[in-house]
Amino acid sequence: MNFFQIGEFFRFYRTATTKYQLHSTFVYELACAVLEDERWFYAFRDVEAMREKMLASDVILNLEDFGSFTRPSFSKVGELSTTVSADKAPSARSVMRSLRSIASRSGSSAAQGQMLFRLVNHLKPKTLLELGTSVGIGAMYLASAAREARFLTLEGSPEAAQVARVNLDCLGLAKNTEVRDGPFEQTLTTALQDLKLPDFVFFDGNHRPEPTLRYFEECLTFAHNKTAFVFDDTHWSEGMAEAWQKIKSHPRVTLTLDFFELSLAFTDPDFREKQHFNILPARWKPWRFF
Repeated sequence: MNFFQIGEFFRFYRTATTKYQLHSTFVYELACAVLEDERWFYAFRDVEAMREKMLASDVILNLEDFGSFTRPSFSKVGELSTTVSADKAPSARSVMRSLRSIASRSGSSAAQGQMLFRLVNHLKPKTLLELGTSVGIGAMYLASAAREARFLTLEGSPEAAQVARVNLDCLGLAKNTEVRDGPFEQTLTTALQDLKLPDFVFFDGNHRPEPTLRYFEECLTFAHNKTAFVFDDTHWSEGMAEAWQKIKSHPRVTLTLDFFELSLAFTDPDFREKQHFNILPARWKPWRFF
């Protein structure tokens, strides 16, 4: 965690509730499914076995880097610069990185991957879209929970995308999952048109506010009332925290849930008053039973 994240977590923790303070049936059941379900699934073992294989690999990938954004310890594959226009793909530069480095520092952690699996397992979407495949760790968790759904995942770097394809195929997840490579400016619109009405959209390919908001707005034009929008790293930086506030206040957004690791937005008009919840597992606040 960087210093901003640490401060964000303490602010989040101070205001967070647990399942015991949730009165909406939908929110309560979703929070329990994602945060309280202690069941272990074979998919967890399988995905982490693939991660271990990558951690032991000496393969070097020539990645297409589409942006200047870099985290203090690593950069996500396929991220885009915030300075490009919506209709123009950014120019790419080559970055040599080991598969071991990407597997250890990029993609979903085991904890976040299990949250994604449980979320999809609970919501049961028929169509899924992921922005930011990297080498496919998050995609494997998502696809494992939705084996009969149609799943499109977008990655900026062709070599990273190919690794993700191999990983998905090794786990028998390639049948209904398609990895598309190229800048999001070139792949997002087509993916949305192909899915028509996505049930589930996971934003994990760019961690800057302007592109995140732009991609969200585009996805909104294809969404239906029950579409779940899921965001990674809304607490990573001041800019991303501000972007999350804008998403929460968006006129079409009626419900937002923040689990810190993942943040969710819904546009369901059945929630007639805009609501937001910061939610932690009950064990993190054992005194909050009412």
